[in-house]
Amino acid sequence: MKKTNLFLLSLLAFGMLFNACSTKVDLYADYKDITVVYGLLDSDKDTNYVKINKAFLGPGNALDIALIADSSNYPFKLDSKIIEYRANVGSNNYQFTREMVLDTLTIHNKQQDGFFYAPDQLVYFTDEKIYCNTDQYKYRYELKIDRGDTILDAMTDMVGGYGFNITTSRIGFAGDNGSPVKFYPCPNASIYEVILKFRFTEVGQLHDSVVRCMSWSLGTFSEAELYSTLENGQYIVTHKSAQFYSELADFLGKDTTNPNVNRYVRDYAVGISIAAGGEELYNFISVNGPSSSIVQSIPEYSNIKGGYGVFSSRTMIEKWVNFNSIQLLIAKGWRFKQG
Repeated sequence: MKKTNLFLLSLLAFGMLFNACSTKVDLYADYKDITVVYGLLDSDKDTNYVKINKAFLGPGNALDIALIADSSNYPFKLDSKIIEYRANVGSNNYQFTREMVLDTLTIHNKQQDGFFYAPDQLVYFTDEKIYCNTDQYKYRYELKIDRGDTILDAMTDMVGGYGFNITTSRIGFAGDNGSPVKFYPCPNASIYEVILKFRFTEVGQLHDSVVRCMSWSLGTFSEAELYSTLENGQYIVTHKSAQFYSELADFLGKDTTNPNVNRYVRDYAVGISIAAGGEELYNFISVNGPSSSIVQSIPEYSNIKGGYGVFSSRTMIEKWVNFNSIQLLIAKGWRFKQG
């Protein structure tokens, strides 16, 4: 959602600048909706969501307006649907199989660390089954506004399927380089994010035992970047041991050597989480990400015809593996113990 916020705020900044340069133009005279859509289909999820917003323009402070839900939401339920197509056996010819009309739902747990209203958010959803790439499905998104006078649409292939799995069985952080993460590629994926998790139980004088978990991103990688690491059909992602201990120290904060706290680590304390995304998501992140260019004209990517945003697919796998650096961690003096 942060990319949506930045896009909308850039529109607002441009509008206010233009208004300041002229007193003869009424920016609100010919109002037109600019629709922004975000949807990432996941065949492993029971429910899939699509977020629909409109870019807004109004008098006053743009940041104040952004905190008002009605400024970003349409005041009526939209005609939003996902249309499924499946390839004929042995061919690339796709035929219509079904249509899923999306219903609305208000979620109540959006973090309040962005520019826009929270914690309630209106989303569109379907709980019908979405199939992965192995079954040769494509999905088209269609949105009708103004009784069908305005139609937005987008198409995505699906990622995921047979073969996408993690082969690493243990992780350690000894020497300069920690144990590498190895996994087989995800069918149809164009981008990956690899995350390590470290789980332990913390016991203190003032609270009962609490299970804590630190997440550490090893990075986001394109298919081309990972292909250069290919070995025995597996992708390999490396990392530095020192970075793990630095991340953990930051996570623990001032309690690193608190004598009133004990931390217990078991063998399977490290989790490997790998998210894989489709081509449209890769293009969106690549083009709309931060740029160091001094050129004022920055390209924008959207595969939403008639609007802005992205409609793509993703999937995620996770595996908890043996942690074989327990003794090294205990030697840090950070109140860690085995058990």
